[in-house]
Amino acid sequence: MRRWIMHVDMDAFFASIEQLDHPDYKGHPVIVGGLSSRGVVATCSYEARKFGVHSAMPISRAKKLCPDGIYVYPRMDRYKEVSHQIFSIMKEFTPHIEPLSIDEAFLEVSGMSTMYRGPKALGRAIKDRVFEETGLIISAGLAPNKFLAKLASDLDKPDGLVVIPYGREKEILAPLPIKRIWGVGPHTEKRLKAGGFHLMRHIQALPDERSLIPIVGNQARRIWELANGIDERPVETDRKIQSIGAEETYEEDLTDGSAIELEFRYFANRLSKRLRKRNLLGHTVSIKVRYDDFTTVSRQKRLDTPSDHEHVFFETALLLWNKLMQDKTSKKPKGKAKELESLGATTKVQAKAFMYS
Repeated sequence: MRRWIMHVDMDAFFASIEQLDHPDYKGHPVIVGGLSSRGVVATCSYEARKFGVHSAMPISRAKKLCPDGIYVYPRMDRYKEVSHQIFSIMKEFTPHIEPLSIDEAFLEVSGMSTMYRGPKALGRAIKDRVFEETGLIISAGLAPNKFLAKLASDLDKPDGLVVIPYGREKEILAPLPIKRIWGVGPHTEKRLKAGGFHLMRHIQALPDERSLIPIVGNQARRIWELANGIDERPVETDRKIQSIGAEETYEEDLTDGSAIELEFRYFANRLSKRLRKRNLLGHTVSIKVRYDDFTTVSRQKRLDTPSDHEHVFFETALLLWNKLMQDKTSKKPKGKAKELESLGATTKVQAKAFMYS
């Protein structure tokens, strides 16, 4: 039996829910995020994207690009409610679901396409059910593996439904830029391009990964395999939300040492309560700091023993903060720290999805 993986991505999820709940928002640019001068865009509607607005953009920048947009503060409880409804619908089709975040998941649907007229008909059935039950549009990709399924779901947004069939994997990947390879960020992309690899077909021309080792080191095998459409990762049905955190944005610069220490204690208290409420232990503590040019840096430390104790998080956070300040002083940064943004405890090593209060 051939393996079929489906990747589901809920298009502009937060903004779409706001347009659903407020019909007068439909057709207008909707931007969801922090509304203070130091807030950032969580997500935005496709109407807003036409103005150049995108997620993680400073709200101040978004308002310059789209001054007439509708700016909305996130309603996480509502978004979680709708997410739960959509996941419940998907579970009616298959129990094998790997959640990646509140609005994204992999589904193992091998064998199910025989109940329909192929994988595309299966994808259409799931999309239609979600729309009928929630009024929301999702994009979906179906392919022989996870990498290709995620790539497919992104090829025809919004409201996309793309199938990458067996035997055409390399053909479809060949003309795509190397930055579409999972895990290839700006630094790795730059190094690959310097080595003459601009498109996936340039990597496909290699007989194996050995020519990539001097360029990308131990990533060579993975990059070569993905460029050739090879990905054996299974759908992890027991995957849980992997990180719990606390976050705050400040209207004024937070520079006083005692005030920063107090905020860390506040974060540690909230964090420990959230972990205990979910019967979880955190084994990696991280902090994240934003500067006045909106660049963000983070530091993390793995605990010797997993914990849910407030004092452990507090002391570890201060240790990381002091180390970060020492590093920044030695490097003489251009900007000054203006936002102590978050303190989190990772509940698994690969922290991808986050829960927000």
